[in-house]
Amino acid sequence: MLGILDDVKIVEIGGGLSGSFCGKLLADQGADLLKIEEPGRGDQARYEPPFIGEDLSCAQSSLFLAFNTNKKGITLSLDTPSGQELFLRIIQDVDVVIESFPVGFLDSLDVGFEKINRINPRTILTSITYYGQTGPWKDYKGSELTTEAVGGFLHAVTGSEDKPPMGTALEQMEGITGGRNGAIATMAALFAQKQTGNGRHVDLSTVEATVSVPSGLIHPFTLTGKSPLRGGSDGNVMDGMHLPTKDGEVTLTTAGTGGRPMETWSEFLGEPELTNPKFSSRRGRLEHWSELHDLVAPKLAQWNNLDLMSATMEKGLVIGLVLSPEQVVNSPHLEARQCFVDIDHPDVGNLKYAGPGFLVDGVNPMADSQPAPQLGQHNKKIYCEQLGLSGQELGQLYASGVI
Repeated sequence: MLGILDDVKIVEIGGGLSGSFCGKLLADQGADLLKIEEPGRGDQARYEPPFIGEDLSCAQSSLFLAFNTNKKGITLSLDTPSGQELFLRIIQDVDVVIESFPVGFLDSLDVGFEKINRINPRTILTSITYYGQTGPWKDYKGSELTTEAVGGFLHAVTGSEDKPPMGTALEQMEGITGGRNGAIATMAALFAQKQTGNGRHVDLSTVEATVSVPSGLIHPFTLTGKSPLRGGSDGNVMDGMHLPTKDGEVTLTTAGTGGRPMETWSEFLGEPELTNPKFSSRRGRLEHWSELHDLVAPKLAQWNNLDLMSATMEKGLVIGLVLSPEQVVNSPHLEARQCFVDIDHPDVGNLKYAGPGFLVDGVNPMADSQPAPQLGQHNKKIYCEQLGLSGQELGQLYASGVI
């Protein structure tokens, strides 16, 4: 690993996916991150399918493996005085604590921001919850689906205009967007820490992270007063509809046509009827979408995906190939870009991971990464080697359920 953040020490606790992804983004750039899990059971993500491995006794959740690379892992119960004391010892010299507990949970144990700040004024506390630390909804619970719903995403983005809203899969808002915003906020607080020597309390709401997404969601209403409607690709043959080819699907666009979309596509596809005036405007194309579809679809069905992409790009046209996960992983372009890295896991073997989406000086920062930790994998290292506990004391902590 390049270790861009190798001078940053982080503790992550709480188990929320957004907190896990926030921590992963920082750990993948070299931050020394310690993940704390509940003894015996661990992170809830460990129990989410799909699972990897034929032996059920050591099968691993692909979700947990994906969200927890490059982290050390220990177990610790904060519900006991001994656990609280150990937690405060662990964070004495850390730069950041990432937590995703319900509002007020850490304060109820006297290990909240005020206590952390007294122990180490430099420490940043990044708290990630559904509705934030303040406001009338701060104690409400949530989920990925409720985050999408309350944040306006379901109303404006997913599904068709004349049908009920549809949720998106893959933890896009709670996990990915909330976690990414948390990482950005934490980096900003780290930058301020370098200048002032003081920590900050970052209060991140996953719902507000969803609201902040600018792509045709809330901003059209706040800036123009018009509420965006879902179903933007319904009937939109030239800008959004997925159309079949010989070996897959593509999405066309009118970008790259120099203001002459139908003339350009007519020439490329060899279909003069596309220049009919009724298709010249976006409104006309939507009104006559069925006729337009019957003209375009047969032409596209004669092409293979990759050949079509090469031919259109040579003409300056812009299309999107609808690739399967297998096609993405085997993409020659992504291979040339070193997009993927291989990580060995002690229980399930070699695993392929997508990198962070950028290179630094031509290198994938996740090269030579470490797999997600096994439950309590680094207990001895942290409690004995770092905190100086004896083997007997460690055994007592295990026996009493503290770790």
